[in-house]
Amino acid sequence: MTPATVRRSAARRRPVTARAAEASVAGDPRPPAVRRRRSTRLKDQLPVPFHAVWVITLVLLVTGLCMMLSVSTAVTTGDRFGYVKNQGITAVIGVALLVLLSRLDYAKLRRWSVVFLGAVILSLLLVHFPGVARTEGGAKSYIPIGPYTYQPSEFAKLAVVLVGAHLLTSPRVADRRFWSYMWPFAVSGLIMCALVVWERDLGTAIIIAGLMLGMLWIGGMKGGQLALLGGAGAGVAAALTFSSRVRTSRILSFLNPSTDPNGSSYQLTQSLVALGRGGWFGVGPGRSVEKYQYLPKARSDMIFAILGEEFGLVGAGLVIILFALFAGVTWRLARRCGDPLGKLLIAGCGMLVTLEAVVNIGGVIGAMPLTGVPLPFISYGRNNLLVMLAAVGLILAVCRRAPVVAAAPARERYGNVTRLDRRRWDGRARGARAGAR
Repeated sequence: MTPATVRRSAARRRPVTARAAEASVAGDPRPPAVRRRRSTRLKDQLPVPFHAVWVITLVLLVTGLCMMLSVSTAVTTGDRFGYVKNQGITAVIGVALLVLLSRLDYAKLRRWSVVFLGAVILSLLLVHFPGVARTEGGAKSYIPIGPYTYQPSEFAKLAVVLVGAHLLTSPRVADRRFWSYMWPFAVSGLIMCALVVWERDLGTAIIIAGLMLGMLWIGGMKGGQLALLGGAGAGVAAALTFSSRVRTSRILSFLNPSTDPNGSSYQLTQSLVALGRGGWFGVGPGRSVEKYQYLPKARSDMIFAILGEEFGLVGAGLVIILFALFAGVTWRLARRCGDPLGKLLIAGCGMLVTLEAVVNIGGVIGAMPLTGVPLPFISYGRNNLLVMLAAVGLILAVCRRAPVVAAAPARERYGNVTRLDRRRWDGRARGARAGAR
């Protein structure tokens, strides 16, 4: 090709703008107008917290299946691997439910949340009909459905989050009056608490009440009103606790585990023994001794003690860190969510997971009274596992569609620093005074 031909072909080329030139240098082939249009979805603006939610969930879920395999080896009658099989099947169904809910338009849940609440309350009433429910662990809360069981109290937790997100973002609470929050959300939550207490399951009722208070706080209830409601709830819980001899013995064993180590304090004593045997690094996977009929409910409520025995303080501490990270990333997602409905859904589902984790781990290590609440994703419990995975699916669904609130500019975030700097004795900046280097 001659030099003249080269000059003519260059002259026919379209002019290249400075922005397009920068893009071509950066390797972005999109037009400038498309490049300037950034996605405002929560998922795209906060990718690290979004992916951390499902990654932490999967890690905890795999940990739970490993622990189910460990405790299944201690079964002496029947199917030795029944627990891990049932939990594994439920995990597959729950993950499928998580993926399905994560693709759902969460705004459509407004109309279905009230229907779901009504179905849960109806099933909580159905439990008390003669011949319908089955008693397990002192609580009459299971409805047999073929080879499976349905526990309405577990789904009542999710119902509180769904209906709370719907009602607390409606115009009825715009005036922020006490009765606007109480009716109908708080009243429906109290009804579910009463029905669960009727089942003799005070631990689950406390979780539902805690979720209700958390939703009211995020929904904008005034601090004085929230303190009044929380104080009344604590008084009722104390009265219910000391009205039962079994519950009272749990409180006394919590205050002094050595009072009756072979009676009411036996479960807590064996839990502390298991954690003590684990030491720093544990006795090894599958080598727990307490799971061989020494620690009651080792596969469900007390699974954290077996985990601490086999993997030690390091393994148990990593699980606690994972739950703390889950709480942190969900809280950050909720704060940056630009849709009030989505904000309450993320915060409520995050509280559902972390509150149960705190109550369970606190009871196992002796920092709180034992309540019989399972450890999310790890304890054996098919209903609880489905509810927890559904809650994670709802968090991901909001992140996929909800807009994000822009972070406050640096001038506002550090406004208190500049204000304090202006109030210095001479009104000048830090390095502007005489003699400053």
